[in-house]
Amino acid sequence: MWEVPRKHQRVPVLFEVVLEATSGKHDARMSDISMGGCYIDTIGHVSTGEAVVFKVNLPTGHWVQLRGEVVHHLPNVGVGLRFAHLSEEEEILIEQVVLAQGGEVTARRSEPREADEKSRKRNTAARRVLVADDDPMIRHLVTVIAQKEGYVVVAARDGQEVYNILQTDNDFVAAIFDMMMPHIDGLDLVRYVRTEQRLMSIPVGIVTAEQNPKLWRDSFDAGAGIFLPKPFTTEQLKFMLRVLVSEAEA
Repeated sequence: MWEVPRKHQRVPVLFEVVLEATSGKHDARMSDISMGGCYIDTIGHVSTGEAVVFKVNLPTGHWVQLRGEVVHHLPNVGVGLRFAHLSEEEEILIEQVVLAQGGEVTARRSEPREADEKSRKRNTAARRVLVADDDPMIRHLVTVIAQKEGYVVVAARDGQEVYNILQTDNDFVAAIFDMMMPHIDGLDLVRYVRTEQRLMSIPVGIVTAEQNPKLWRDSFDAGAGIFLPKPFTTEQLKFMLRVLVSEAEA
């Protein structure tokens, strides 16, 4: 029997998941979620106590990568997971999902006071974000959204320009790359960032209009922290940015 602490209410969901365990990668689905954990239907083999990583497609439109510990395993049926090492933004995202599905949480997060919001924007004033997209309209949109959130944006027109920038500059709290760009694509840029010691601390998000799920998974395999399909809304992009910056500060 899959149980969660009484303070965490489980709500039914149906989300696509890619589960990564010691036995390999497994396509699966999430069938319930709470603030404390989730249940994933899978025939993949895992062990109780095992730490796993899983990518989940949430109704917000984001693909996010989360971590958990296996607390229950029923062979050929599924696994119960306890969330582990969640950032503040990931906790907020899960809370939004639980509430959207009609669930309750033990303590609602209050909206930030105006003074807190002004303080947050002052704190981001000196922080820089690297943005790359060969579509000038998307590049401008992402730039404007990030600037309105208080960040300094360095914008690039293609992958080669990003590569050139990173040769001498690594002072970024986040990077957002389009997946498909001329010269060097977003996935190769992520791989480059993840293999260069001086760049490894930069959290990277991927945006794309490509609808191939394999490419979405490849972005996480390359080392991206969050994935957002196009077209996206302003709120989705702002949330993506907050998730990335929270990773940089963790």
